[in-house]
Amino acid sequence: MDGHSSSGPVTVLLLAALTSSALGQGSLYFEEGKPLVLTPPRQGSVITSVVWQVNGNLVLEWVNINDIEFFGSFKGRTELNLSTAQLTVNNAKQSDGGEYRVEINNQQQSQVYTAKVIKRVTKPKVVVRTPSCDPTSQECTLTCQGDPAGTHPLTYSWRKDSGEWEPEQQSMDYIISNDEKTKGVKHISCMMKNSVSEEESDPLDNPIYLEGAGYFSPGGLAAVITSSVLAGVLIGAGVWNREAIKKLFSADSGPEPSSEEEPYR
Repeated sequence: MDGHSSSGPVTVLLLAALTSSALGQGSLYFEEGKPLVLTPPRQGSVITSVVWQVNGNLVLEWVNINDIEFFGSFKGRTELNLSTAQLTVNNAKQSDGGEYRVEINNQQQSQVYTAKVIKRVTKPKVVVRTPSCDPTSQECTLTCQGDPAGTHPLTYSWRKDSGEWEPEQQSMDYIISNDEKTKGVKHISCMMKNSVSEEESDPLDNPIYLEGAGYFSPGGLAAVITSSVLAGVLIGAGVWNREAIKKLFSADSGPEPSSEEEPYR
């Protein structure tokens, strides 16, 4: 039995999978209403013909002896760079999304462009989901609420007071625990973000905030340390100046007169 006969089909499948992976790329996101621009790799020869398709449907067709012909909804808002074969679809719509392919000089290019047109995110609002959330609650759930229609994929991040934004997350919910650190936070904000935009909410008053709790943001802690050091320096300078003034006046007044009278000569 041939030792290579069983590995032949496997090798072919692996090569096909690797080739397929190499030809694809991640999704390209474009903002609704803005240009959708796709640029093929640079060609080694003069371009004489171009055909663009999306999901198997013609977008445009050009041969150097003819004018560019546009198809369907792409008429009147699409451009082609004849030197680079770059495609520009102005005023992009969500319906323009799909898998784009291009044929240059009668050669189908290997690259597939997966284009997605999404909306800008709206300004979110922090909403308390837990009923009766107050300083006595063990924990509370907050939600970064906004209009998600046509904006996916979305990520959310949170910030306490003026501290750093926490790492992005897929969930719009955020759980706050009733600990000393969180009880010292006055305001909580959220940010909604997608590939084309981001928006920050107005700060929400922390429902479990407790006056006098010992939370310091990095900026606040630095300010306290700086103030303490400065106060110490000023106090030290005041003491030093007071002692220096006392010594100065003592030197100017000269030695005190002796209590004994000198004999009359």
